[in-house]
Amino acid sequence: MTRHVSAPQQEALWWIQQRSSYPDLYNVTWRMAVGRLDEPALGRAWQAVVDRYEVLRTALVYQDGAVWQEVRESAKVDLTVLRWSPEAQDAVRPGHDLFDAVAGRLHQAPFDVGEAPLARLTLITVGEAGELVLTAHHAVADGWSMRLLVRDLAAAYHAELAQPGSAAFPEPPVPYTEYAVKARQSVSDGGWQEDLAYWVKALAGVESATLVPDRAQSRQTPGAPGAVLRHPLSPKAAEGVAALTDRGGMTPFAGYLAALYAVLGRGGAGGTFAVAVGVANRFSERDTACVGYLANVVVAAGELRAGDTLDDVVARARDGFWAGLPHQHVPFSLVHNALAVEDRSRLGAVPAVMLTYHGNLGAGVRLGERETRLKASPDTSTDNDVTLGIYEEPQATVIEAGYDTSRFDEATVTRLLADLERVLEAGVRPGVPIGSLDVRSRTTTAAAMRTAPAGEQRAPALAAEETGPAGAVREIWCRTLRLPAAEAEGDFFALGGHSLQVFELFEQVQAVAGNPVDLLDWLDTPTLGRLIQLTEQTAATEPPGAHGVLLRRGEPGGPHLHLIHPAGGADQSTYRDLANALPAGWRVTMSPDGDQETVPGLAEHHLDELRAAGMPDVLGGWSLGGLIGYVMAKRLRQSGATPPPLLLIDPPAPDGSSTEAGRELDSFFSTVLRAVDAPALVPAELRLPPEDTELGLGVLAALLVTVDSALPLDALRSRFEAIRRHWAALGEYVSDEPVHVPSVLVAAELPEAAVARWTALLGPGLVLLEVAADHYEAVKAPFAARIAEAVVTCLEGTTG
Repeated sequence: MTRHVSAPQQEALWWIQQRSSYPDLYNVTWRMAVGRLDEPALGRAWQAVVDRYEVLRTALVYQDGAVWQEVRESAKVDLTVLRWSPEAQDAVRPGHDLFDAVAGRLHQAPFDVGEAPLARLTLITVGEAGELVLTAHHAVADGWSMRLLVRDLAAAYHAELAQPGSAAFPEPPVPYTEYAVKARQSVSDGGWQEDLAYWVKALAGVESATLVPDRAQSRQTPGAPGAVLRHPLSPKAAEGVAALTDRGGMTPFAGYLAALYAVLGRGGAGGTFAVAVGVANRFSERDTACVGYLANVVVAAGELRAGDTLDDVVARARDGFWAGLPHQHVPFSLVHNALAVEDRSRLGAVPAVMLTYHGNLGAGVRLGERETRLKASPDTSTDNDVTLGIYEEPQATVIEAGYDTSRFDEATVTRLLADLERVLEAGVRPGVPIGSLDVRSRTTTAAAMRTAPAGEQRAPALAAEETGPAGAVREIWCRTLRLPAAEAEGDFFALGGHSLQVFELFEQVQAVAGNPVDLLDWLDTPTLGRLIQLTEQTAATEPPGAHGVLLRRGEPGGPHLHLIHPAGGADQSTYRDLANALPAGWRVTMSPDGDQETVPGLAEHHLDELRAAGMPDVLGGWSLGGLIGYVMAKRLRQSGATPPPLLLIDPPAPDGSSTEAGRELDSFFSTVLRAVDAPALVPAELRLPPEDTELGLGVLAALLVTVDSALPLDALRSRFEAIRRHWAALGEYVSDEPVHVPSVLVAAELPEAAVARWTALLGPGLVLLEVAADHYEAVKAPFAARIAEAVVTCLEGTTG
């Protein structure tokens, strides 16, 4: 590993990243629609590209008061592969797209800038459709670099297809460290002083312009939540751009910049106002061949004058931008620091509105049998109020508008795009007066925003304060669903809740009630009002010492089935069908997870609770829950007590052979997606870099959104850690001690060896119930009815 100086813009970005609450703020992602690709060849090609460019093997570290580049000699990279069956897209709810959801989560997955590589490549396929997602941290790649990386990836891919191991590149790469050294030298020897003086003069008195926000939000840290609108320009607007270009003898960029000036000026931003412009910042052949963070932000100053025509504004936009072009290489962070305090304040840390002309940057690279085509940006955070990216695509020019969703509504940004469209359409005619242009957007400047924030909205007031259980339950409800307020008639599932959150909700509500609340009763009417009612009834009537989570109240003195959670814990869907299938008088309860690290530890934890509350008539559970039930019975035998009959549903045998090592995440995907009734979304292949479970959990969170069952990533992470802890405990547990207790053993996917072992352990009182179901279906309807019947018969046999 070698250490090099960082470029000034890299160092500035590092500092901003440390302060931002959005770890994906500087992620750059290209989504490319592709045909069928050979995965091994693609993986080898990606490794060849990483081997070629040192910047892809670079991390940023802070030491001795400075940010440094640390370049690794080599870095092994993995191609991430996510594959679904053709039925997967049909399983998502209307309004969702599987590719969009997954690509968005891939983009959001943060990089640790102190660890290389700071780039990843993912192949997503759904049936025959495919998408290649390339994500890099901005510290190592800009938009120009992404095009170079895709070009080289395509060349290496075709070489690897023809002959594995043959990927090679005709020219040596231009090292990014070379650019960084030159930039640092320009800072230290004063080589940029003349350029800085130009910007100090050009930006004196210039104010940042923006849209009037729908909500006034102060930023405590860099970055904000964001979304992207994709707007194809009409043919008439494209004709207007072409006409303006021809009359003014300029590139299309000047036309777009002038149109933005016109909208901002006509909308209310007066004086000389600033627009940020993203530039490639490449002046030589070596610059154009360099992969790294060379791009820069320059500030374009616009104004509208009395009597202006659109052509006048276009000409000034062209001349003003060209005047600053020779000075564009100075990083914006240095320009900003050189300005007078008043000008820095007027301009802001970054101008609020940014325009970047990408041209056909993302098109025309053949990968496999097709040329790459960029899809919609997946950005979910932003550093500007509004960022407009212009792409020349084969079918049309597209404007991608990224915006700060904490400040602006979608309708406000849509109105801005419509205004730009109308101004560009007017460009067909020469001499159009600026005053005649119809602009509906409302715009302002930084100074006006500070003195009179507009459109300020307050969060909805919380409902009237309540005391006792009602107020506590309402607070828990709002916290679980992330709502500012709640109505009694609000349906939990209609408000965005789902089965994976119900167990969490009930654990907290039961703490308020002091005793278990009947979960199945509430599920018939899953509203806040009904939950408050049940909580108050339970607090008043339920006897103390009740077991765990109450699934079904039953009748006083009726038979009682107590169930143990499976690996990872349980939610309301796990045992619901079984509880409903039992006769009306049966009481059904469930033990929540403890935090023990071993199967005996879990068993003893649950036994302590049962000893305090009284033993149930039947004990057991599904999967790991069944195994824990056996260990609890064994412990009771050892203590001289008689264990209750057991119900073991597809339990792993206690022989140490059941392990999920290496496929924990695959199993977790299946468990969670089946719990929300979305088995079609279980990936056919889930190939992630080793140990990168965070990326996988992000993908799982995206899948849950597509079926309207959103779950916070923190909750998924917690549940996954629990299930991994349980699997580790399961793999370590071995026992051959019989308990010989009346039992029902439900076998779905149990191997013959496991059935034989359980038969020896449980003794002659065992009833074997074989069901034609997979492991996850075994506890569901219609099999639950057969299990319930066997349990009733087993208990009657022991009491009769």
